[in-house]
Amino acid sequence: MSTVMSTAMSSTSAPTSPVPRLRRGVSLIVGMDNQPMLFDSDSGKYHRLGAAAAFIVGQFDGVRSLPTIIEELPQDIDEAGARRITSLVDNLRDKSLLAGGEPAATAPTAPAAPARTRRTHGRHTAQPRQARHLKVEQPRRSGGWWLPRIIIARKYHRIVAPVVTLLQRLPARALSWLFLALAACGYAAGAMALSSLAGGPRPGALVVVTAVAIQLVSILLHESWHAIVAGYLGTPIRGLGVALMFWVIPIAYVDRTDSYRVRSRSGLTMLALAGIFSDGVVCGLEAAVAWASSGTVRQVALTLCAFQLTMLVTNLNPLTQSDGVAAAEAATGSVNLRGRSMFVLRCVLSRRPLPPGLAVLRPAVRWGYFVYGLLCSLLGLLAFVMSIVWIGYWLYVLVKGFLL
Repeated sequence: MSTVMSTAMSSTSAPTSPVPRLRRGVSLIVGMDNQPMLFDSDSGKYHRLGAAAAFIVGQFDGVRSLPTIIEELPQDIDEAGARRITSLVDNLRDKSLLAGGEPAATAPTAPAAPARTRRTHGRHTAQPRQARHLKVEQPRRSGGWWLPRIIIARKYHRIVAPVVTLLQRLPARALSWLFLALAACGYAAGAMALSSLAGGPRPGALVVVTAVAIQLVSILLHESWHAIVAGYLGTPIRGLGVALMFWVIPIAYVDRTDSYRVRSRSGLTMLALAGIFSDGVVCGLEAAVAWASSGTVRQVALTLCAFQLTMLVTNLNPLTQSDGVAAAEAATGSVNLRGRSMFVLRCVLSRRPLPPGLAVLRPAVRWGYFVYGLLCSLLGLLAFVMSIVWIGYWLYVLVKGFLL
């Protein structure tokens, strides 16, 4: 998600067109904590706006010129304010969010119906979806160089749709507390099973291979619950895919970009934690199998419990793009904590000035972003080095095996 600044900026863009209006496919929406955003259906991206910027954008009717809009604003605008508004329009145009400058053809039309907010058992969810605006055909490959993402199943939301329909008949609060209780009990049972039943001979290759195969199914279930909760909140996912960390470590994910439309903090928090809760329930089932079995089956179940508890620690790691970080952001109303921190880090290291939206933050907050971004970078560097060492070790083993 990008941020559109509403303060004065130095700009080298072309002069602002006299009649600003949003490009077709760009719509002004409201997300969590009444955060206004522009959604571009062509790129599938969301652009945050400040409250003042959103008010200005709301005046773009495609008929009035920018000077007329400024003149007719309810408050008096001085020359500096007019320059900031002009800079805002130039910034929107640089992001290709505005159409050309000719007035739009006007025709008598019926007044548009007011935007409605759908309620599911008393909980506000996303605004009604409009296929014309939300039909986004993104390339299958996306992401940065360090973490390329490949979409495998674009229509995965249709697979989980029957479960979504069933759950929407049930109260959200009761479902959340039930899911949380089952997950907590599952993790506790898994830890108890490992502490009480672990030991004996080292698991063989058959045990490890079987456990890995079952764990892959569990990971798919983890991502499916993200998709189910996203559909429950009225923002179906854009697809199921695989990300390759450093082009080595495969990570399953679902594209839930449209969750920016969810207006409830608790709903977004549940969306982030859905996969962790799913793993907890599965861990409890695996612990039950371990207690009720023996031999190879018990070894497989205990290995799976160890996998789930390791994933719990990984998903709660505050220095990675984890579900735990996403849940903390949703619960506190923060947006893109990691992205902002990395941006502040780059600005400080390259000695570039911060944009106005970040420069006005208190020094303690800016330094907090810097330290968090630095720790995330150091952890990423460590993971990269360990991946290279791991690959080198296995290449050495393979070459040595062939030579001997």
